[in-house]
Amino acid sequence: MKNKVILIITMLLVIVCTIIIYALLFEEQNKLFYINVGIACLAEIILLANIPILSNEKLLTIKNVSLSVSLNLFAIVIFLWTAGCSLLMDQDSNLKTLYIGLLVITIIFFIINGATVIMAGGGTEKKALDIQSTIENKKMFSASIDNYWIGTKNELENINSDWKDKTLQSFKIVLDKISMIPAYKLDRHSEIVNELTEKLNEIHELFQKVAGSPEQGELQSHTTLKINQLRNYVQTIKSTL
Repeated sequence: MKNKVILIITMLLVIVCTIIIYALLFEEQNKLFYINVGIACLAEIILLANIPILSNEKLLTIKNVSLSVSLNLFAIVIFLWTAGCSLLMDQDSNLKTLYIGLLVITIIFFIINGATVIMAGGGTEKKALDIQSTIENKKMFSASIDNYWIGTKNELENINSDWKDKTLQSFKIVLDKISMIPAYKLDRHSEIVNELTEKLNEIHELFQKVAGSPEQGELQSHTTLKINQLRNYVQTIKSTL
């Protein structure tokens, strides 16, 4: 709310100063004077109104940025065209050339802006959303990998043996290799993610059984076998994806 008030006050001050400047530049307040004041104020309002969009991360989408940039260019071009024509013509000259130029600039703006918004709102925006979705999925998968590691260490906390140390080391290496699989590959192959999740769940269950069983020899061997199979599976998918 505070920023909006500041923006409105800034706009009003800029417009007042602009009117004063043009009043000093023009000897009489004729039609050309009012056109210049109107175009200058319009350009300033457009430029200032775009500041919140370009400075707000929530509003900073490809479509909004494209629209803001095109609006800023439109504001600058119509201001330069009006100022240039005003300098080259007398105050009593026919303003038809000025009007035609403004109409042509406006038409070109609407064509370019429409095409830009359509492209930004179509494939480009969709691609950006897909990338964001892929990143989020990768974060969730990486978080689940971390949970497997933490859970495994907690399960085997009361076990002291060489097998535990070697197994945890092997398991951590496999988890690190899984974490290094590129996000876009995992996103394209959901069946592989499901397969990895099933294998990790199976290994985690074996760790729980090892921690709760007095006769651990056979379970330990089976767990080691499953970890080796997972390692081989990860190496295979990393080389084939």
